[in-house]
Amino acid sequence: MIFELSELIRSSIQQSLEDRVAISFSGGVDSTIISSLARQHSEVELFCAGVEGSPDLEYAEKAANQFTLPLHKTIINEEKAMEIYDKCYRMLPMNLLKVEILVPVYLIAEAASRKNHSVLLFGSGAEELFAGYDRYYAYKEEGKNVDEILREEFRTLPQREIAWVKKVCRKFGIEARFPYYNRKLADFVFTVPVEDRMEDRELKKVILREAGKLLGAPEIALQRRKKAMQYGSGVHKIFMKRADELNAAYPSS
Repeated sequence: MIFELSELIRSSIQQSLEDRVAISFSGGVDSTIISSLARQHSEVELFCAGVEGSPDLEYAEKAANQFTLPLHKTIINEEKAMEIYDKCYRMLPMNLLKVEILVPVYLIAEAASRKNHSVLLFGSGAEELFAGYDRYYAYKEEGKNVDEILREEFRTLPQREIAWVKKVCRKFGIEARFPYYNRKLADFVFTVPVEDRMEDRELKKVILREAGKLLGAPEIALQRRKKAMQYGSGVHKIFMKRADELNAAYPSS
């Protein structure tokens, strides 16, 4: 099962490549698997954005060093975070918890455009396929049908996160691509019992990590615990500190 999964991931990533690609890179399992395969076929540059000392910057640098791939880091301070929040909100006037996700995406796309990239790869879809968020485990404890929830959230990604990321990237003339959002890959993963996909609550995404071993991802990424971009980049703490101000100035539509 893991071999077949790894081959489907390999195929989907290869279909997403051009001769030269940028990758949104956090040093986590999703982006590291993409990078591990992409570097075999394309000229690859990695891009990461985060607060000084944030987990994403730390792990991205360690994993990039193992790949010997160029990593372009954008450091976010409070002033920069607030400036980019305003720009993201004007594109997509949503609530704080949605807009904050887009701040590192904006900075990564901006940095990739400066390097004349036209294609930027993201790991979106992996959480819904492989039950990467802790809330899925809470749903399971509540007796909800987690497999049904995962399928529905995966199905609607193009109307939510994927649509938002694409819009931000278009501002910079960049096409966002999502190797994990692949129908053949999804059809296979959803045949795997949800209990197997949720085997390890602490580490999460166990079968993806097993596939990652076959695909050459470094151990440092395979053992990194999941942190969503707003937490791994450190921007969530900035925005929570100024949440009242932001919610007053930027009401959700």
